[in-house]
Amino acid sequence: MSFGVHKHYISLTKVDFIKEKEVVQVTMKFFIDDIESALENRHGEDLQLTTKDEHPSTDQFIERYIKQKFKVWINEQEKEFSYIGKEYENDSVLFYLEFENISGIESIEVQNAMLFEAFEEQQNYLKFNVNDIRKTIILVKANPKERLNF
Repeated sequence: MSFGVHKHYISLTKVDFIKEKEVVQVTMKFFIDDIESALENRHGEDLQLTTKDEHPSTDQFIERYIKQKFKVWINEQEKEFSYIGKEYENDSVLFYLEFENISGIESIEVQNAMLFEAFEEQQNYLKFNVNDIRKTIILVKANPKERLNF
């Protein structure tokens, strides 16, 4: 009996509400090769992430992609985020986002369809820390959106 290598397609997104600062901070973690493949297919450009020859429009491509695939409604109102930037860590890339002027959260609805068009098996894990309550959800292509009450 032989076993082949099976690649897992997962991401981890942390969503933290900092009440004192009235912000929601989001950190997304993806495998570099997965996000690079999806963005290259989308833009037809060789991005060369993590190299000295990284494409000069990479951050613009990333921000546009996230804005299309990641949506957040707080207290039933869609919110816009600021893309803070990215950071490479071993074989992963971290994206930093921030939602400002959030005075309180009673409910949060998140749609995270990132990489669903590239990988049928993609699973996007979201870990929330809101009002000192911790919750985790898993979004998949068949169910890319979920609402939580706090």
